[in-house]
Amino acid sequence: MASPALTTPDAAPGQGARELIALVPVTEVTLLEDRAMVTREGVIELPPGRVRVFIHGVAPVLVDKTLSARLSPPPGEDAPLPEDLQVRNLSIDRRRVSAESELPTDVAEIREQLRNKERELEAKILHRTRIDAELGSLHQLFELTLGEINEDVAWGRQERPRWREQVLDLESRLRELSLERRHIDVGLEQLQDALKDLRVLLGASSKLDSQLRADLSLELHNTGPVARRVRLRVDYLVPGAMWRPWHRARLIESEGEGQGDDQASVALRCDAAVWQATGEDWSEVALRFSTERPSLGVAPPRLHDDPLRVQRRGSTVEVQAREEQLHDVGLGADQPATSEAVDELPGIDDGGEARLLSAATKASVPGDGRPHRVPIFEFEAPAEVALLCAPELVPAVMLRSRHANAAKLPLLAGPVDLIRNSGLVGRTSLAYVAPGERFELGWGPDPSLRVHREVEELEVERRMMSAWTRKPRKVEIKLSNLSAAAKTIELRERIAVSELEKVEVEFGSASQGVKPDRDGMLRWTVALAGFGREQVELRWTLIVHDDVVGL
Repeated sequence: MASPALTTPDAAPGQGARELIALVPVTEVTLLEDRAMVTREGVIELPPGRVRVFIHGVAPVLVDKTLSARLSPPPGEDAPLPEDLQVRNLSIDRRRVSAESELPTDVAEIREQLRNKERELEAKILHRTRIDAELGSLHQLFELTLGEINEDVAWGRQERPRWREQVLDLESRLRELSLERRHIDVGLEQLQDALKDLRVLLGASSKLDSQLRADLSLELHNTGPVARRVRLRVDYLVPGAMWRPWHRARLIESEGEGQGDDQASVALRCDAAVWQATGEDWSEVALRFSTERPSLGVAPPRLHDDPLRVQRRGSTVEVQAREEQLHDVGLGADQPATSEAVDELPGIDDGGEARLLSAATKASVPGDGRPHRVPIFEFEAPAEVALLCAPELVPAVMLRSRHANAAKLPLLAGPVDLIRNSGLVGRTSLAYVAPGERFELGWGPDPSLRVHREVEELEVERRMMSAWTRKPRKVEIKLSNLSAAAKTIELRERIAVSELEKVEVEFGSASQGVKPDRDGMLRWTVALAGFGREQVELRWTLIVHDDVVGL
């Protein structure tokens, strides 16, 4: 079906090129990390002879050198187009359009109203000043009158009718002036609001706002004697458009939530958050999302010299304690991993391989610069749910789920909205997860469990004639269950790990005979009965040589 087209009345064969306005909508958009490739496609009917086709409302920010157009047979026709039927010229016309209908008709009238309101405001302020002065005088006179009455009473004078008349007269005058001042305050507020509106209107009338618009112009030549239907496709690249992965995870639980439920599962949906402020709207288009980065180029990084210098070894060893995060490639069978929340939307991590994802359905993305979520794919996978506690990091017991990526596509790095039976419970983030790879999600703290951790530095031990100092430490972790249901908690604690010969770490003892691994991590499985309490204790010693400073 041909797109709607308008032909100019004076266009006739033999009198130059005909002009028509064709509707060629946006049908497909491929979004990259910081730009987008837009495709417009439609069927038009070309009259015989030279034809100039106009396409209105294209993105004014499009990159001119990427603009291309081509013709092909319309749907349902297999016959190829004649070789001479092609696009002869393609150009873009940019212009600024002003919304004159929104401007006031008479600027001088608005300015006159503004001056009148300002004079009225000054008069009211002056009137209020006079009333304030008169009120002050009346208050002083009222105090003097009361003083004279007190003095007359002290001298034994009895002039109650006169005193009553004076006090009533002053009170009546004070009430009148106070009421008049309140009326003036209300009028001043109304005047200030009117002045504000007039100034806004005057500013709008003085400054002519405009918007950038762009149209495409194509020159075609139909050498046949009759009109011909063709499919027109236009492609161009636009900046001001981007996308990022944004996931949505829903934990499907049975009755005993958080109890190592074998029936739990996670439904995860991968969305694309799309922003675009290109000056055109994308309505019901097929969206594709690419992780390619053409702006990075292919030039290798420059290598610089890294000189090494020898220096004399000092008599003391400076040591500094540091925090080190343990990284694992995937979870494997039972390898621990964590998902940390980030405040900013991360970049696109595709695992080193460029990906091209397609939206599940057609979507509309207006050019308002706001994020719009478009679903890409979703899956549901069984989950291993457990309660995890690392009190050194967070004094709470967190619900953790472990599952595999059951989709055929990878999960790209991005934020994850967490949804449970009660609704949205928080947000975390994911790193790159390959198809089939296992990953973890944290679902927030369990409100019925309490954790208290205490670290006690015991008395320093130093033996006679020894250059070593022993610094023992004791860690106590107390867990309590405020609910009637029994809970099983995986508890994690750590001791220091030394990398120097003159700093040693000696493990003492731990509850349940737990031993640390090579990274200094200790893990307990604590079973808490309903309304029960448990305590875990850990002892270890830091042994430091006298040559070491900084600890």
